[in-house]
Amino acid sequence: MKEKHFKEIARLVVGAVLLCGFATLLFATYGAGPGALFERASVFYSFAQNHAWLLLGLYVLRLLFFLPASFVLFLTGMIYGSVLGELIAVIGLTLSGSLEFLAVRSSLSAVFSRTSNRLLLGWQERINRAPFHSILLMRVCFVPFDAVNIAAALARAPFKPFVLATALGITPTSLPIIVSGASVDFKAWAASGRFWPSEGVVNWPYLALSFILMLMIVLHARRLTRLTDSGAIRSAANTPE
Repeated sequence: MKEKHFKEIARLVVGAVLLCGFATLLFATYGAGPGALFERASVFYSFAQNHAWLLLGLYVLRLLFFLPASFVLFLTGMIYGSVLGELIAVIGLTLSGSLEFLAVRSSLSAVFSRTSNRLLLGWQERINRAPFHSILLMRVCFVPFDAVNIAAALARAPFKPFVLATALGITPTSLPIIVSGASVDFKAWAASGRFWPSEGVVNWPYLALSFILMLMIVLHARRLTRLTDSGAIRSAANTPE
């Protein structure tokens, strides 16, 4: 009983420390006003332009700070533009996704393998039946990046098909976000001193192109999903009982 009470107190203390640390980080970031924030962002921007490894490291570090992949993609496009930004994005996401996949598979898959959750078993069966195509379809259909990594790890998918499907699947789906980031002129944005970018900061044709690319990928993903589902239904119907 005392041990249980001690654990609850320890959780409360750890939670309070983390909350205080998060509040301190927010105040240090935003408390000095937009001028100081843009000054720090400009230093990071200038350094990252000459050191691509910094952004590659950010793709890995985002796992520790729970940063969404879309945020890092937008940042990559804003700093490096469409072509180089897309190359960095594919390498960075493939690297961070592989690390997350290996970490989850080695630490949690053994625990979940002993459960009888029907949804989890359904995903395991589908991924193990065709790991490359299943993971590729999830990537193309805009299933959240980290969710695919975790689902594939819990299903104990083979590593090589996971890496290949990830690199191939995120190439088209990351491009619209990269292009939208490239549509923002960071130097003009920083010079304006405003949190929300003004009209002269955004390249509207680029932003429109990102929306068109997103729409094309979504429509193609829906078509692939329908074809996959109809193929699965025919396969099940032709399977002898």
